[in-house]
Amino acid sequence: MSAGDGLTLDWEPVIGLEIHVQLDTATKLFCGDAVVHAGAPNTVVCPVCLGLPGALPSLNERAVELGVRAAALLACELRHVSRFVRKSYFYPDLPKGYQITQLDAPLAVNGSVILSGTGDAVGIARVHLEEDAGKLLHDRVPGRTAIDLNRCGIPLLEIVTDPDMNSAADAVALARQLRQLLRYGGISDCDMELGSLRVDANVSIRAAGSNDRTSSRTEIKNLNSFSQLERAIDAEVVRQIACVAAGTPVASQTLSWDAVAHTLRVLRTKEQREEYRYFDEPDLPPLVLTPELVTRALMDLPESPVERASRFVTLGLPDSSARALAATRTLADYFEAVVAHGATPRGASAWVLTHALAWCNTHGCGISAYPLAPSMLADVIARAEQGTLTRDGARLVVHALESDASAGTDPAVTMEVTVDGIIERLGVAEHPDESAISDHIDRMLADEHALVARYRAGEANLFGYLMGRLMKEAGAGADPRSASERLRERLNNTEER
Repeated sequence: MSAGDGLTLDWEPVIGLEIHVQLDTATKLFCGDAVVHAGAPNTVVCPVCLGLPGALPSLNERAVELGVRAAALLACELRHVSRFVRKSYFYPDLPKGYQITQLDAPLAVNGSVILSGTGDAVGIARVHLEEDAGKLLHDRVPGRTAIDLNRCGIPLLEIVTDPDMNSAADAVALARQLRQLLRYGGISDCDMELGSLRVDANVSIRAAGSNDRTSSRTEIKNLNSFSQLERAIDAEVVRQIACVAAGTPVASQTLSWDAVAHTLRVLRTKEQREEYRYFDEPDLPPLVLTPELVTRALMDLPESPVERASRFVTLGLPDSSARALAATRTLADYFEAVVAHGATPRGASAWVLTHALAWCNTHGCGISAYPLAPSMLADVIARAEQGTLTRDGARLVVHALESDASAGTDPAVTMEVTVDGIIERLGVAEHPDESAISDHIDRMLADEHALVARYRAGEANLFGYLMGRLMKEAGAGADPRSASERLRERLNNTEER
Protein backbone atom coordinates (compact mmCIF):
# COMPACT_ATOMS: atom_id res chain seq x y z
CA MET A 1 0.00 0.00 0.00
CA SER A 2 1.43 3.38 -0.97
CA ALA A 3 1.25 6.58 1.06
CA GLY A 4 -1.34 7.90 -1.35
CA ASP A 5 -3.53 4.81 -0.86
CA GLY A 6 -3.30 4.92 2.92
CA LEU A 7 -3.83 8.60 3.58
CA THR A 8 -7.58 8.60 3.12
CA LEU A 9 -10.06 11.16 4.37
CA ASP A 10 -10.64 8.91 7.41
CA TRP A 11 -7.18 9.41 8.89
CA GLU A 12 -4.58 12.10 9.34
CA PRO A 13 -1.06 11.95 10.76
CA VAL A 14 0.05 13.90 13.82
CA ILE A 15 3.71 14.84 13.52
CA GLY A 16 6.22 16.56 15.76
CA LEU A 17 9.96 16.94 15.23
CA GLU A 18 13.01 16.87 17.45
CA ILE A 19 15.88 18.58 15.66
CA HIS A 20 19.46 18.25 16.90
CA VAL A 21 21.82 20.96 15.70
CA GLN A 22 25.58 21.06 16.23
CA LEU A 23 26.44 24.56 17.40
CA ASP A 24 29.16 26.47 15.56
CA THR A 25 31.70 26.63 18.36
CA ALA A 26 35.47 26.09 18.29
CA THR A 27 35.45 23.80 21.31
CA LYS A 28 33.18 21.23 22.93
CA LEU A 29 30.38 21.96 25.39
CA PHE A 30 32.11 21.05 28.64
CA CYS A 31 35.83 20.87 27.80
CA GLY A 32 38.48 22.57 25.68
CA ASP A 33 38.76 19.90 23.00
CA ALA A 34 38.43 21.20 19.45
CA VAL A 35 35.29 20.52 17.43
CA VAL A 36 36.40 18.61 14.33
CA HIS A 37 34.47 16.82 11.60
CA ALA A 38 37.40 14.81 10.26
CA GLY A 39 40.62 13.30 11.47
CA ALA A 40 41.70 10.00 12.93
CA PRO A 41 39.11 8.36 15.20
CA ASN A 42 39.42 8.79 18.96
CA THR A 43 42.13 11.47 18.79
CA VAL A 44 40.12 14.53 19.94
CA VAL A 45 39.10 13.29 23.38
CA CYS A 46 39.95 14.11 26.97
CA PRO A 47 39.03 12.94 30.49
CA VAL A 48 35.99 15.25 30.56
CA CYS A 49 34.27 14.04 27.38
CA LEU A 50 35.28 10.46 28.18
CA GLY A 51 33.75 10.75 31.66
CA LEU A 52 36.84 9.62 33.52
CA PRO A 53 36.71 9.78 37.34
CA GLY A 54 37.55 13.18 38.78
CA ALA A 55 37.07 15.09 35.50
CA LEU A 56 34.78 18.12 35.91
CA PRO A 57 32.76 19.83 33.16
CA SER A 58 33.08 23.56 32.48
CA LEU A 59 30.32 25.17 30.38
CA ASN A 60 31.21 26.74 27.01
CA GLU A 61 29.78 30.27 27.12
CA ARG A 62 29.79 30.62 23.33
CA ALA A 63 27.41 27.66 23.07
CA VAL A 64 25.05 29.43 25.47
CA GLU A 65 25.17 32.61 23.35
CA LEU A 66 24.32 30.65 20.21
CA GLY A 67 21.44 28.98 22.04
CA VAL A 68 20.11 32.41 23.01
CA ARG A 69 20.35 33.58 19.37
CA ALA A 70 18.44 30.52 18.18
CA ALA A 71 15.74 31.06 20.79
CA ALA A 72 15.29 34.65 19.61
CA LEU A 73 14.98 33.59 15.95
CA LEU A 74 12.34 31.04 16.99
CA ALA A 75 10.37 33.64 18.99
CA CYS A 76 10.91 31.68 22.22
CA GLU A 77 10.70 32.84 25.82
CA LEU A 78 14.14 32.71 27.41
CA ARG A 79 14.46 31.01 30.77
CA HIS A 80 16.88 33.22 32.65
CA VAL A 81 17.68 30.32 34.97
CA SER A 82 17.97 26.84 33.47
CA ARG A 83 19.50 23.62 34.74
CA PHE A 84 21.45 20.65 33.47
CA VAL A 85 20.59 17.06 34.29
CA ARG A 86 22.09 13.64 33.70
CA LYS A 87 20.11 11.41 31.36
CA SER A 88 21.29 7.90 32.13
CA TYR A 89 21.33 5.20 29.49
CA PHE A 90 23.86 2.68 28.27
CA TYR A 91 24.93 2.77 24.66
CA PRO A 92 28.31 1.90 23.08
CA ASP A 93 29.11 5.45 21.95
CA LEU A 94 28.22 7.08 25.31
CA PRO A 95 31.32 6.45 27.46
CA LYS A 96 30.01 8.14 30.63
CA GLY A 97 26.83 6.06 30.68
CA TYR A 98 24.84 9.30 30.80
CA GLN A 99 24.33 12.43 28.71
CA ILE A 100 24.37 15.93 30.15
CA THR A 101 21.22 17.65 28.88
CA GLN A 102 18.33 19.83 30.09
CA LEU A 103 14.88 18.63 31.11
CA ASP A 104 12.30 20.52 33.19
CA ALA A 105 14.22 23.80 33.12
CA PRO A 106 15.37 24.24 29.47
CA LEU A 107 17.04 27.29 27.97
CA ALA A 108 13.86 28.52 26.21
CA VAL A 109 10.20 27.57 25.68
CA ASN A 110 6.99 28.52 23.86
CA GLY A 111 8.23 29.67 20.46
CA SER A 112 6.71 29.41 17.02
CA VAL A 113 7.56 29.35 13.33
CA ILE A 114 5.20 30.40 10.55
CA LEU A 115 5.49 28.06 7.58
CA SER A 116 6.24 30.28 4.60
CA GLY A 117 4.30 28.10 2.17
CA THR A 118 1.02 27.73 4.09
CA GLY A 119 1.08 30.46 6.73
CA ASP A 120 0.37 27.83 9.42
CA ALA A 121 2.03 28.24 12.80
CA VAL A 122 4.10 25.41 14.27
CA GLY A 123 4.78 25.69 17.98
CA ILE A 124 8.28 25.31 19.39
CA ALA A 125 7.80 23.58 22.73
CA ARG A 126 11.38 23.92 23.98
CA VAL A 127 14.97 24.66 23.06
CA HIS A 128 17.70 23.15 25.19
CA LEU A 129 21.44 22.51 25.30
CA GLU A 130 23.04 19.10 25.50
CA GLU A 131 26.20 17.24 24.58
CA ASP A 132 26.52 14.89 21.62
CA ALA A 133 27.44 11.23 21.86
CA GLY A 134 30.08 9.44 19.82
CA LYS A 135 29.60 7.79 16.48
CA LEU A 136 29.24 4.14 15.51
CA LEU A 137 31.08 3.12 12.34
CA HIS A 138 29.43 0.08 10.83
CA ASP A 139 31.19 -2.40 8.55
CA ARG A 140 34.58 -0.69 8.40
CA VAL A 141 35.59 -4.25 9.10
CA PRO A 142 32.94 -6.57 7.61
CA GLY A 143 30.48 -7.70 10.25
CA ARG A 144 31.88 -5.44 12.96
CA THR A 145 31.09 -2.03 14.39
CA ALA A 146 33.77 0.44 15.51
CA ILE A 147 33.34 3.42 17.82
CA ASP A 148 34.71 6.93 17.23
CA LEU A 149 34.44 9.12 20.34
CA ASN A 150 35.69 12.37 18.72
CA ARG A 151 32.11 13.64 18.57
CA CYS A 152 31.50 13.11 22.30
CA GLY A 153 30.81 16.41 24.00
CA ILE A 154 30.21 18.52 20.87
CA PRO A 155 27.54 21.10 21.79
CA LEU A 156 24.04 20.41 20.51
CA LEU A 157 20.92 22.48 20.51
CA GLU A 158 17.76 20.40 20.55
CA ILE A 159 14.63 22.04 19.14
CA VAL A 160 11.40 20.24 20.02
CA THR A 161 8.26 21.21 18.12
CA ASP A 162 4.66 20.75 19.10
CA PRO A 163 2.79 18.02 17.18
CA ASP A 164 1.27 20.62 14.85
CA MET A 165 2.00 19.08 11.46
CA ASN A 166 -0.36 16.80 9.56
CA SER A 167 1.75 15.79 6.56
CA ALA A 168 5.28 14.73 5.78
CA ALA A 169 5.51 17.66 3.36
CA ASP A 170 4.84 20.13 6.17
CA ALA A 171 7.45 18.44 8.35
CA VAL A 172 10.03 18.78 5.58
CA ALA A 173 9.04 22.41 4.99
CA LEU A 174 9.53 23.18 8.68
CA ALA A 175 12.89 21.42 8.81
CA ARG A 176 14.07 23.36 5.75
CA GLN A 177 12.88 26.63 7.25
CA LEU A 178 14.61 25.93 10.55
CA ARG A 179 17.85 25.11 8.73
CA GLN A 180 17.63 28.43 6.86
CA LEU A 181 16.98 30.37 10.09
CA LEU A 182 19.85 28.71 11.94
CA ARG A 183 22.27 29.35 9.10
CA TYR A 184 21.12 32.97 8.91
CA GLY A 185 21.84 33.45 12.59
CA GLY A 186 25.33 31.97 12.36
CA ILE A 187 24.27 29.27 14.80
CA SER A 188 25.27 26.20 12.78
CA ASP A 189 26.28 25.21 9.28
CA CYS A 190 23.45 22.63 9.47
CA ASP A 191 25.35 20.29 7.14
CA MET A 192 23.17 17.18 7.15
CA GLU A 193 25.82 15.06 5.42
CA LEU A 194 28.25 15.76 8.27
CA GLY A 195 25.57 15.22 10.89
CA SER A 196 25.40 18.87 11.95
CA LEU A 197 21.61 18.67 11.67
CA ARG A 198 19.73 15.47 12.47
CA VAL A 199 15.98 15.04 12.75
CA ASP A 200 13.84 12.67 14.82
CA ALA A 201 10.18 12.43 13.80
CA ASN A 202 7.39 11.60 16.25
CA VAL A 203 4.42 10.12 14.39
CA SER A 204 0.92 8.99 15.30
CA ILE A 205 -2.44 9.01 13.54
CA ARG A 206 -5.95 10.07 14.43
CA ALA A 207 -9.38 10.11 12.88
CA ALA A 208 -9.72 13.10 10.59
CA GLY A 209 -11.19 16.04 12.47
CA SER A 210 -10.50 14.48 15.87
CA ASN A 211 -8.17 15.79 18.55
CA ASP A 212 -7.48 12.35 20.02
CA ARG A 213 -4.70 10.12 18.70
CA THR A 214 -5.85 6.69 17.56
CA SER A 215 -2.37 5.13 17.68
CA SER A 216 0.54 5.32 20.08
CA ARG A 217 3.35 7.67 19.14
CA THR A 218 6.44 6.20 17.51
CA GLU A 219 9.78 7.91 17.00
CA ILE A 220 11.93 7.63 13.88
CA LYS A 221 15.53 8.42 14.84
CA ASN A 222 18.43 10.18 13.14
CA LEU A 223 17.08 11.18 9.74
CA ASN A 224 19.85 13.09 7.99
CA SER A 225 18.25 14.24 4.74
CA PHE A 226 14.95 15.84 3.81
CA SER A 227 14.10 13.05 1.40
CA GLN A 228 14.64 10.48 4.17
CA LEU A 229 12.46 12.51 6.52
CA GLU A 230 9.57 12.61 4.04
CA ARG A 231 9.80 8.97 2.99
CA ALA A 232 10.15 7.68 6.56
CA ILE A 233 7.14 9.63 7.83
CA ASP A 234 4.95 8.56 4.90
CA ALA A 235 5.97 4.94 5.38
CA GLU A 236 5.22 5.05 9.11
CA VAL A 237 1.82 6.67 8.58
CA VAL A 238 0.90 3.96 6.08
CA ARG A 239 2.09 1.28 8.51
CA GLN A 240 0.06 2.71 11.39
CA ILE A 241 -3.10 3.01 9.29
CA ALA A 242 -2.68 -0.62 8.22
CA CYS A 243 -2.24 -1.70 11.86
CA VAL A 244 -5.37 0.13 12.99
CA ALA A 245 -7.37 -1.23 10.04
CA ALA A 246 -6.29 -4.76 10.96
CA GLY A 247 -7.11 -4.26 14.66
CA THR A 248 -3.44 -4.52 15.66
CA PRO A 249 -2.25 -2.05 18.33
CA VAL A 250 0.54 0.32 17.34
CA ALA A 251 3.31 -0.16 19.88
CA SER A 252 5.23 2.81 21.24
CA GLN A 253 8.58 2.14 19.62
CA THR A 254 11.78 3.78 18.48
CA LEU A 255 12.41 3.10 14.79
CA SER A 256 15.17 3.67 12.28
CA TRP A 257 14.89 4.25 8.54
CA ASP A 258 16.88 2.12 6.13
CA ALA A 259 17.66 4.61 3.36
CA VAL A 260 18.77 1.85 0.99
CA ALA A 261 15.86 -0.57 1.38
CA HIS A 262 13.35 2.24 2.12
CA THR A 263 11.98 0.36 5.10
CA LEU A 264 11.54 0.96 8.81
CA ARG A 265 12.99 -1.32 11.47
CA VAL A 266 12.44 -1.43 15.21
CA LEU A 267 15.35 -0.33 17.40
CA ARG A 268 13.69 -0.77 20.77
CA THR A 269 10.43 -0.40 22.66
CA LYS A 270 10.28 3.29 23.46
CA GLU A 271 11.67 4.20 26.86
CA GLN A 272 9.58 6.12 29.35
CA ARG A 273 10.94 9.17 31.11
CA GLU A 274 11.54 7.30 34.38
CA GLU A 275 13.72 4.75 32.64
CA TYR A 276 16.37 7.40 32.01
CA ARG A 277 16.77 8.04 35.78
CA TYR A 278 17.14 11.79 35.33
CA PHE A 279 18.77 13.70 38.17
CA ASP A 280 20.37 17.12 38.49
CA GLU A 281 23.94 17.37 37.21
CA PRO A 282 25.92 17.76 40.46
CA ASP A 283 29.04 19.22 38.82
CA LEU A 284 27.31 22.17 37.10
CA PRO A 285 25.54 25.08 38.81
CA PRO A 286 22.29 26.50 37.40
CA LEU A 287 22.80 28.38 34.13
CA VAL A 288 21.98 32.04 34.79
CA LEU A 289 21.56 34.30 31.74
CA THR A 290 22.98 37.68 32.68
CA PRO A 291 21.78 40.80 30.82
CA GLU A 292 25.33 41.22 29.49
CA LEU A 293 25.38 37.73 27.99
CA VAL A 294 21.97 38.17 26.35
CA THR A 295 22.94 41.57 24.94
CA ARG A 296 26.18 40.16 23.55
CA ALA A 297 24.39 37.16 22.02
CA LEU A 298 21.76 39.28 20.27
CA MET A 299 24.02 42.16 19.26
CA ASP A 300 24.22 41.35 15.54
CA LEU A 301 21.18 39.13 15.16
CA PRO A 302 20.03 39.48 11.54
CA GLU A 303 16.56 39.87 10.12
CA SER A 304 14.87 36.60 9.35
CA PRO A 305 14.82 35.53 5.67
CA VAL A 306 11.09 36.33 5.52
CA GLU A 307 11.62 39.82 6.93
CA ARG A 308 14.49 40.46 4.57
CA ALA A 309 12.56 39.29 1.53
CA SER A 310 9.67 41.56 2.51
CA ARG A 311 12.04 44.52 2.70
CA PHE A 312 13.48 43.67 -0.71
CA VAL A 313 9.94 43.78 -2.13
CA THR A 314 9.65 47.38 -0.88
CA LEU A 315 12.69 48.16 -3.06
CA GLY A 316 10.59 47.32 -6.11
CA LEU A 317 11.64 43.70 -6.61
CA PRO A 318 9.17 40.97 -7.54
CA ASP A 319 8.39 38.57 -4.71
CA SER A 320 10.16 35.65 -6.40
CA SER A 321 13.39 37.64 -6.82
CA ALA A 322 13.19 38.96 -3.27
CA ARG A 323 12.83 35.45 -1.83
CA ALA A 324 15.67 34.11 -4.01
CA LEU A 325 18.01 36.90 -2.87
CA ALA A 326 17.09 36.38 0.77
CA ALA A 327 17.61 32.62 0.59
CA THR A 328 21.04 32.83 2.23
CA ARG A 329 22.52 35.55 4.36
CA THR A 330 25.69 35.81 2.25
CA LEU A 331 23.72 36.25 -0.98
CA ALA A 332 21.45 38.88 0.58
CA ASP A 333 24.47 40.72 1.99
CA TYR A 334 26.19 40.72 -1.42
CA PHE A 335 23.08 42.05 -3.16
CA GLU A 336 22.69 44.85 -0.63
CA ALA A 337 26.35 45.76 -0.95
CA VAL A 338 25.98 46.07 -4.75
CA VAL A 339 22.98 48.39 -4.24
CA ALA A 340 24.88 50.37 -1.60
CA HIS A 341 27.61 51.06 -4.19
CA GLY A 342 25.18 52.66 -6.61
CA ALA A 343 23.39 49.98 -8.62
CA THR A 344 19.61 50.13 -8.79
CA PRO A 345 17.86 47.32 -6.86
CA ARG A 346 16.37 45.85 -10.04
CA GLY A 347 19.67 46.03 -11.90
CA ALA A 348 21.58 44.49 -9.01
CA SER A 349 18.95 41.75 -8.62
CA ALA A 350 19.13 40.83 -12.31
CA TRP A 351 22.91 40.64 -12.41
CA VAL A 352 23.35 38.86 -9.07
CA LEU A 353 20.64 36.24 -9.64
CA THR A 354 21.68 35.45 -13.19
CA HIS A 355 25.31 36.24 -13.91
CA ALA A 356 26.93 36.04 -10.46
CA LEU A 357 25.04 32.91 -9.38
CA ALA A 358 25.70 31.27 -12.74
CA TRP A 359 29.44 31.79 -12.19
CA CYS A 360 29.15 30.35 -8.67
CA ASN A 361 27.21 27.32 -9.91
CA THR A 362 29.79 26.68 -12.63
CA HIS A 363 32.62 26.86 -10.10
CA GLY A 364 30.81 24.93 -7.38
CA CYS A 365 31.02 27.67 -4.74
CA GLY A 366 28.91 30.15 -2.84
CA ILE A 367 28.61 33.88 -3.47
CA SER A 368 31.30 34.56 -0.88
CA ALA A 369 33.84 33.13 -3.37
CA TYR A 370 32.60 35.26 -6.29
CA PRO A 371 35.67 37.21 -7.49
CA LEU A 372 34.01 40.58 -8.18
CA ALA A 373 33.75 42.96 -5.26
CA PRO A 374 30.25 44.48 -4.91
CA SER A 375 31.65 47.91 -5.79
CA MET A 376 33.11 46.56 -9.04
CA LEU A 377 29.89 44.88 -10.17
CA ALA A 378 27.90 47.98 -9.19
CA ASP A 379 30.16 50.13 -11.35
CA VAL A 380 29.59 47.95 -14.42
CA ILE A 381 25.82 47.83 -13.80
CA ALA A 382 25.66 51.60 -13.47
CA ARG A 383 27.48 52.10 -16.77
CA ALA A 384 25.09 49.69 -18.50
CA GLU A 385 22.08 51.48 -17.02
CA GLN A 386 23.46 54.88 -18.02
CA GLY A 387 24.00 53.70 -21.59
CA THR A 388 27.79 54.04 -21.70
CA LEU A 389 27.93 50.24 -22.02
CA THR A 390 25.53 47.99 -23.89
CA ARG A 391 24.34 44.94 -21.99
CA ASP A 392 26.50 42.73 -24.21
CA GLY A 393 29.44 45.02 -23.59
CA ALA A 394 28.81 44.90 -19.86
CA ARG A 395 28.79 41.08 -19.97
CA LEU A 396 32.15 41.10 -21.74
CA VAL A 397 33.57 43.45 -19.13
CA VAL A 398 32.29 41.33 -16.26
CA HIS A 399 33.69 38.16 -17.85
CA ALA A 400 37.08 39.85 -18.20
CA LEU A 401 36.98 41.11 -14.61
CA GLU A 402 36.14 37.62 -13.37
CA SER A 403 39.03 36.14 -15.35
CA ASP A 404 41.49 38.75 -14.11
CA ALA A 405 40.36 38.38 -10.50
CA SER A 406 40.46 34.58 -10.65
CA ALA A 407 43.96 34.76 -12.13
CA GLY A 408 45.15 36.87 -9.22
CA THR A 409 45.38 40.35 -10.72
CA ASP A 410 47.39 42.71 -8.51
CA PRO A 411 44.96 43.87 -5.76
CA ALA A 412 46.79 47.20 -5.65
CA VAL A 413 45.12 48.09 -8.97
CA THR A 414 42.08 50.16 -8.08
CA MET A 415 38.56 49.22 -9.10
CA GLU A 416 38.16 52.29 -11.30
CA VAL A 417 41.37 51.71 -13.23
CA THR A 418 40.59 47.99 -13.62
CA VAL A 419 37.09 48.57 -14.98
CA ASP A 420 38.15 51.46 -17.20
CA GLY A 421 41.21 49.57 -18.41
CA ILE A 422 39.17 46.52 -19.44
CA ILE A 423 36.56 48.66 -21.18
CA GLU A 424 39.31 50.34 -23.14
CA ARG A 425 41.02 47.01 -23.86
CA LEU A 426 37.80 45.48 -25.18
CA GLY A 427 36.75 48.57 -27.10
CA VAL A 428 33.21 48.59 -25.75
CA ALA A 429 33.16 52.03 -24.16
CA GLU A 430 30.98 53.87 -26.67
CA HIS A 431 28.41 53.05 -29.34
CA PRO A 432 29.70 53.34 -32.88
CA ASP A 433 28.56 56.53 -34.58
CA GLU A 434 25.70 56.54 -37.06
CA SER A 435 27.96 56.45 -40.10
CA ALA A 436 29.80 53.40 -38.71
CA ILE A 437 26.51 51.56 -38.18
CA SER A 438 25.45 52.48 -41.71
CA ASP A 439 28.72 51.09 -43.08
CA HIS A 440 28.19 47.80 -41.21
CA ILE A 441 24.64 47.57 -42.56
CA ASP A 442 25.85 48.26 -46.10
CA ARG A 443 28.43 45.46 -45.90
CA MET A 444 25.99 42.99 -44.34
CA LEU A 445 23.26 43.73 -46.94
CA ALA A 446 25.78 43.21 -49.73
CA ASP A 447 27.17 39.97 -48.26
CA GLU A 448 23.70 38.54 -47.62
CA HIS A 449 21.95 39.90 -50.72
CA ALA A 450 20.18 36.58 -51.41
CA LEU A 451 18.70 36.41 -47.89
CA VAL A 452 17.84 40.10 -48.03
CA ALA A 453 15.86 39.47 -51.23
CA ARG A 454 13.99 36.60 -49.56
CA TYR A 455 13.20 38.80 -46.54
CA ARG A 456 11.84 41.52 -48.81
CA ALA A 457 9.79 38.89 -50.62
CA GLY A 458 7.97 38.07 -47.37
CA GLU A 459 10.19 35.77 -45.26
CA ALA A 460 10.07 38.02 -42.19
CA ASN A 461 11.53 35.30 -39.95
CA LEU A 462 14.96 35.95 -41.54
CA PHE A 463 15.24 39.26 -39.70
CA GLY A 464 16.72 37.60 -36.60
CA TYR A 465 19.53 36.01 -38.60
CA LEU A 466 20.30 39.26 -40.43
CA MET A 467 20.31 41.15 -37.15
CA GLY A 468 22.73 38.62 -35.68
CA ARG A 469 25.08 39.08 -38.63
CA LEU A 470 24.94 42.84 -38.16
CA MET A 471 25.77 42.69 -34.45
CA LYS A 472 28.65 40.31 -35.15
CA GLU A 473 29.96 42.81 -37.69
CA ALA A 474 29.41 45.86 -35.46
CA GLY A 475 30.82 44.37 -32.24
CA ALA A 476 29.75 44.52 -28.60
CA GLY A 477 29.79 48.30 -28.50
CA ALA A 478 26.81 48.60 -30.83
CA ASP A 479 23.45 49.49 -29.34
CA PRO A 480 21.17 46.59 -30.33
CA ARG A 481 18.00 48.67 -30.18
CA SER A 482 19.32 51.43 -32.42
CA ALA A 483 20.94 48.94 -34.79
CA SER A 484 17.70 46.95 -35.04
CA GLU A 485 15.69 50.05 -35.89
CA ARG A 486 18.15 51.17 -38.58
CA LEU A 487 18.39 47.68 -40.12
CA ARG A 488 14.62 47.29 -40.29
CA GLU A 489 14.34 50.75 -41.85
CA ARG A 490 16.88 49.84 -44.54
CA LEU A 491 15.29 46.45 -45.27
CA ASN A 492 11.85 48.01 -45.65
CA ASN A 493 13.11 50.91 -47.79
CA THR A 494 11.31 50.47 -51.11
CA GLU A 495 13.88 52.61 -52.91
CA GLU A 496 16.56 49.96 -52.23
CA ARG A 497 14.51 47.06 -53.59
